Amino acid sequence: MKRLVLFVVLAMVLASSTVAFAEKVTLRYMFWDQNQEEAYAASIAEFMQRNPDIEVVMELAEWDDYWTKLTTGVAARNMPDVFWGHAAYFSAFVARGALLDLKPLIERDNVDTSIYYPSLLDFWAYEGAQYGLAKDWDTIAFFYNKDLFDQAGVPYPTDDWTWNPQDGGEFVRILQQLTLDDQGRNALDPDFDPKRIVQYGLGDISGSNMQAGWLNFVWMNGGTGVIDKPYGSKFVMNEPECVEVLQFWSDLINVYHVAPPPEATVAGGSPWDLFTAERFAVIPAGSWMLTAGRSIEGFSWDVVGMPWGPKGRFSAFNGLAHNIYAHTQYPEEAWRLVKWLEGYESQKIVAEYGTVFPAIESLVPVFLDAYAGRDPANVAVYTEMAGNTGTWPMHVNWNEIFDIIQRELDMMLQGFVDAQTAVDSIEMQVTHLLQ
Repeated sequence: MKRLVLFVVLAMVLASSTVAFAEKVTLRYMFWDQNQEEAYAASIAEFMQRNPDIEVVMELAEWDDYWTKLTTGVAARNMPDVFWGHAAYFSAFVARGALLDLKPLIERDNVDTSIYYPSLLDFWAYEGAQYGLAKDWDTIAFFYNKDLFDQAGVPYPTDDWTWNPQDGGEFVRILQQLTLDDQGRNALDPDFDPKRIVQYGLGDISGSNMQAGWLNFVWMNGGTGVIDKPYGSKFVMNEPECVEVLQFWSDLINVYHVAPPPEATVAGGSPWDLFTAERFAVIPAGSWMLTAGRSIEGFSWDVVGMPWGPKGRFSAFNGLAHNIYAHTQYPEEAWRLVKWLEGYESQKIVAEYGTVFPAIESLVPVFLDAYAGRDPANVAVYTEMAGNTGTWPMHVNWNEIFDIIQRELDMMLQGFVDAQTAVDSIEMQVTHLLQ
């Protein structure tokens, strides 16, 4: 009898252990920004402590590899359970049925969506479905090296600096003074040698840098952008206001000599590497780069808003969300993770690290407090840039469209064609994709 009782007890223990083990699930969580890894690791650690039945494995992939893995993963039905979404790729994933509609879950659990900036929720809504809540938001400004300005005797740029597409205005004059050849002569010196530049005033103006680069200037010149409206079918880069800006963008390299051609940046390193190596005095940067900026130790730097253009000052506005794979084996557990990550407590943890602006408006002061008393002193300029914004073009064929745009614009920036020729070539290639 004792042996029978012992056997029964052992069997019950083993059975309960097996059930407990079987109930613990592992979620794959994929992201692309190493600068945010520490903050999200802290948030996820707290989540797992509160949800001991879920193990979350974080998978970091650099930007280009990230989208390659996800795109091939859709075809192979091998996707992470939860992953970061970007507006540029959202439409394509929805069209391929890769994203889980969160609307029924939001309604079932009475999630309070009023805590988010409304426009951030709109990014992830399509045809009555809601594919994400809101993780963060970002705008664009300029990082500048204060030491290089001091060495050149140039006053720091102020919030009221200006530009125009005809001669560049104050914006170009400042950059010319900070562009030096190997004899220390700046780009305003009659003896300046544009073939022997060792320091550029401006970095990162490639055709691919639309979000932090040329698209903002198109809006500031009164242009519409690329497509007439989200998911629209009308090509609008051929508007005179846009062509004029693209030619100005090319002139920054080929006429004013204040920025390097795209191939020079590739050969010399990434734009960020060249900025931290003090080869660039000014660089356009989204607010997501602030964490990387905090690691700079060799020089003092700060942030200034976009220069004012003919039609005002604009910045691209974007916001990420956590998406759930439509065919995940664990939809309820994945939803628990997303609901936590997009919730107040998690966004507060992330905001305290000063990584990205939280999508919950009431937590923005927490983010700003992370920069109190340190470079950059003017980090709040990103909130000011949120006052007048444009959004990323949305289209189900955006990946193919954008590949064409950046290829043709890089040809223009290298001086092989003018802006009108580049735009005409883009239009000819993308019209059928827009339809």
